[in-house]
Amino acid sequence: MVLDRPVGRPVFRKPERRTLAPPRGTGPPPPPPIPPTPGVYLRGPPPLPPPGAIPPRPIVVCLDLARMKQMDSSRSSSLMKFLEDTGVSPSEEETRRRERVILELHKIVMDWAKMVAFNQGGKPWITSGTVLTFGSYDLGAYGPESDIDAVCVGPCIASLQHHFFVVLRQMLEARPEVSDLHSIESARVPLMRFKFNGVSVDFPYAQLPVINAAEAIHANDPRLLEKVDEASWRCLSGVRVNRQIMQLVPNMKKFQLLLRCLKLWARKRGIHCHLVGFFAGIHLAVLGAYVCRRHPNATANTLLLMPCYPPEFCASNVTKSTFNKIKEELWRGLSLTKDTSSVDVDWNWIFAPFPYAAKYKHFLRIVLSAPTTEELRDWVGWVKSRFRGLILKLESLNIGCDPNPSEQVDHTIGEPNAVFLWGLIMYSNTQICTTSLKKDFMRSVTNNIYGKEKCAHSDIELSVVGMPQVPKSMSDHSAYLQKLPNLPPRMLGYPPMRQGCNAVG
Repeated sequence: MVLDRPVGRPVFRKPERRTLAPPRGTGPPPPPPIPPTPGVYLRGPPPLPPPGAIPPRPIVVCLDLARMKQMDSSRSSSLMKFLEDTGVSPSEEETRRRERVILELHKIVMDWAKMVAFNQGGKPWITSGTVLTFGSYDLGAYGPESDIDAVCVGPCIASLQHHFFVVLRQMLEARPEVSDLHSIESARVPLMRFKFNGVSVDFPYAQLPVINAAEAIHANDPRLLEKVDEASWRCLSGVRVNRQIMQLVPNMKKFQLLLRCLKLWARKRGIHCHLVGFFAGIHLAVLGAYVCRRHPNATANTLLLMPCYPPEFCASNVTKSTFNKIKEELWRGLSLTKDTSSVDVDWNWIFAPFPYAAKYKHFLRIVLSAPTTEELRDWVGWVKSRFRGLILKLESLNIGCDPNPSEQVDHTIGEPNAVFLWGLIMYSNTQICTTSLKKDFMRSVTNNIYGKEKCAHSDIELSVVGMPQVPKSMSDHSAYLQKLPNLPPRMLGYPPMRQGCNAVG
């Protein structure tokens, strides 16, 4: 606020309304803000003071620039050392192995496209297909255990249901390098998932309205996207997003480093699976690219967990429970890194595994079983695509949920199985009837013919269990909490549950 001193009594000048305009020369303006959703929002800037009010005087803090530069350099070096010791970057041999996988898949798709054309009386000599990569592999930020996201692009004569899921699947099954192959046909993006020479591959299908798909992709004609179906558009949109990210990011090496850090952090803290309402790989890539775009000269330490304004986010299956956990983890990361009095940071604190057993007293135990391992893979993929409905059902009962994305195996069960353990937060004295909960959930699982076929020989069991039933892999982090700095309990993972709350099956 500015005070003029004319003759007579002073006159107050109205404060000018400030806007956050993007810096000049950095590209197109940001998109318009997303309207807030009730119960799911990010806190915005404080309101402007009313006309005539005197705002509080800002507190000026003098920072030692030399010390800040030393701290930034020291933390960046220790972060690089931590990532090297963790082994998040693949070796040269692993990189070459993935390149060979893509090359072999391209040959298979080419042979498949020509076989389809020959069987339909077409022209196999001009019919072709191709393989496009996207995701973390295409961005160069994959780890030793990361899968490959690759799109099978085929001609208009190759249908999804028969030629892709039947003919191409048979060709893949005949290859000795392929194992653990299963189909997810009724997802928003239908795909096949398998391992090729030990490397996991997600393989959706995009059908182009042309015969020579490889040549059409090489021509990069944007009009092709206007003629494809919705599933094909989603697949190719993922490829386009990757290309845009690589064009916008000013420094790819810094972006790849940041994305590896974000993926490791999300995996360790249990917020890395979009099927249960957390981050997908593309979400982390967009967030990382946004930070790198706004701070092109920042170091590795400055880029990690830097707060951005205005708050923008991308979400697909986020619910109230998962949104709350994401917020807590962001606040936890800020609390562990904001202290400028410390020259270095113990990165083991930030990337520590989430202590589920220290935070939750009760867990929802989900057991998926099937007669064979192959049927179990299909069954798990199908049920996981419906998990969001189960989370929303728990929230409707006033029960918070932390869906741990990791899978366990119960060796006491004779059939092949996969076990999920979700932390429960009882906001009131609510009792869970697992029988009715399963009945409601099965309505979404068996909502079409595909779901009924999957349920014919497979099963789901729901139960509420306590600490004795939690595997050791989820309960061996309690002692580590004593070494953490003095943070609020919700940052450390201690139980926030009220006294007297219970959960019974």
